[in-house]
Formats: sequence, C-alpha cells, structure tokens
Amino acid sequence: MSIQNLKTSQSASWRAKQLKTVINQLKRKIKKIEKEGEVAPPNCHLIRYQVTQNQKIYWYYKLQSSSPIFERATSSQKKTKYLYLGKAGSEAHVEAVQQMTRRNLIDELETMINSLTEAYLDIYLGGETEADPSYFPSGKKND
Repeated sequence: MSIQNLKTSQSASWRAKQLKTVINQLKRKIKKIEKEGEVAPPNCHLIRYQVTQNQKIYWYYKLQSSSPIFERATSSQKKTKYLYLGKAGSEAHVEAVQQMTRRNLIDELETMINSLTEAYLDIYLGGETEADPSYFPSGKKND
C-alpha cells in the first residue's frame, strides 16, 4: 500500500458513514450466526484429554470454561468448569465444535466492531490528530 492510498479527500462525515455501514453489516453477521444455533459461552475452550484404564489409553473431550458455569451431573445446585462431551465424533462433541466455531466467529466480529467504533469516535471527537508530546522539550505543550 502506497502513501498515496493512505491519504483521503473524503470528508469526515462521509468516512464516519462508511464506518457505521460496516459496523452495522458486522452486527447483522453476528445476528445471523446466532440464529444458526447455540453459541458456546465466552471464555470456553474445547479440551482433549486422556484416561488410562486397564492398561489402555482412552481419549475424550470436554468443554472447559474459565469459571464454573456448567451444571454438575450429580447436583444442579453446584456448578463446574467442565462439560464432558465423550469421544470424538459423539453428538455432544460435534455440537460443542459447532458452538465453539460460532463463538470464535462472533468474538472476532466483535473485535472488529470495537476497532471500527474507536475509529468512528476518532473522526467525531478529533482523535485523528494529536500533538506529539516528544516534540515539546518538557513533554507538555505550552499553552
């Protein structure tokens, strides 16, 4: 990308409108993803783990959260950080993969929305340019 491509002759209001359009498109994409099916809770990971029994190794899967959010199998009163999914390809495992895929897509779209929102605010709040404090000997602009 050349420096000429970085310069713009468009007005601030036109550029802000462009950003708002993209933000709204991304929000619609999130809604569409949410309609596809259940979304895994935030801060969860799909974990593969092994169990050794009778000198054999068995591989299983679980959904792990950063805090206890899943109901325990033994008590609905207490919560756990783990949701056991069984073996690879089980219905629960495949559903968890789909939920995690939706969660990851939504998280990335939300990151882009936040970035574009900051850019939008920069345009309207004058944050596109600011004085470089290293230019001033005292580190402060003289008023």
